[in-house]
Amino acid sequence: MKKLLSLALISIVVACGKRGDPHPPVPIIPQATSDLLVTQRAGKLILSWSYPSLTTTGRSLTGIRRISVFRYVEELPVPQGGRDPNAILPGDVDPTVPRPIVLFSKIPTVAKVQFARLATRVDSIESTALPAATSGAKLTFEDLPPFRTTDGRPVRINYAVVTEGTQRGDYSNIATIVPLDVPAAPANVTATAKPEGVVLAWSAVTPALLGYNVYRTPVGQEPDIFTTPINASPVTHTTYTDTPPYGEHEYRVTAVATSTPPRIESSASLPVRATFKDLVPPPAPASVTPLVEPKAVRLIWEPVDSPDLAGYVVYRAYGIGHGDEVKEAGVTPVVEELLTTTTFVDTTPDLGIEYRYAVAARDRSGNESPRVWTRWVVVPKTP
Repeated sequence: MKKLLSLALISIVVACGKRGDPHPPVPIIPQATSDLLVTQRAGKLILSWSYPSLTTTGRSLTGIRRISVFRYVEELPVPQGGRDPNAILPGDVDPTVPRPIVLFSKIPTVAKVQFARLATRVDSIESTALPAATSGAKLTFEDLPPFRTTDGRPVRINYAVVTEGTQRGDYSNIATIVPLDVPAAPANVTATAKPEGVVLAWSAVTPALLGYNVYRTPVGQEPDIFTTPINASPVTHTTYTDTPPYGEHEYRVTAVATSTPPRIESSASLPVRATFKDLVPPPAPASVTPLVEPKAVRLIWEPVDSPDLAGYVVYRAYGIGHGDEVKEAGVTPVVEELLTTTTFVDTTPDLGIEYRYAVAARDRSGNESPRVWTRWVVVPKTP
């Protein structure tokens, strides 16, 4: 009996062994966004940033509840001493920069601590709305704030976003913009396919801005804020030549106010389409030699060196008269199919009639070289 009781006590002691101290759950805090950008397209400001994917500990982020957008608007201080708030005096920065941006250039940007104290929440993207706000790996948000104060002074607008999961993350980097009044989209845009490329032209905008951006997209696809213009720098004229891949393309043009970020531009023009294909003909044969044979004319010519050569076309012109008085009376192709050799025998000439022949090279896009003509020849009626 004592032995059984001892075994029972040992079992109780083992079963009730001391456990480790409980650890508090690791907080899941979203990592702060660091690539927030702001751009202006016509009368709206567009924010974009990478989709939040990590926690502050570097783990994958799940369960986003919402992303809040915060905004702080700075008004240009009222000028003192009677200075015109729109004037640029010696010592100010580059006068080619738009004046509202110049006027804010000497005012320090807001620090994050100050932003957190002064900013107000504009809106939030709830978890159910995140798919609609997603473009690729980016999120976007559009805002329509006033671009000036009630007395006409420009403003500088600062944005930050905050991601919330089970806990609230920190403010993102602060994206800043001085919005500008931009004109309507360029009008009368045309796109004409030429051998050198697609030539675009449009009407100048008023008032004139820094230049223009040209956007090329597949047909039916509208450019968004992530679409890069095909011009490396603002186009300063109202025409631009693009050399796109062969195919059908859609073009839009915007008026642009700044050459450096943040991008500020008008809305896009109405789309125009152009089909670009090879419009450059291959070289012509160097020469064509006619050889008169019994009841036939043999033609020989030098091959054309062209990577997309499809073949050759032979034309025949018949003449009225003889010798120096002969006059051309008509030109027709001699064969329906393209020739892939550099010789051809015409067995259908009328005997005693003067003819001359031409050979042209044609490429796979249907472009044809100039015709190279022979002298007038006659197949005699008698051998």
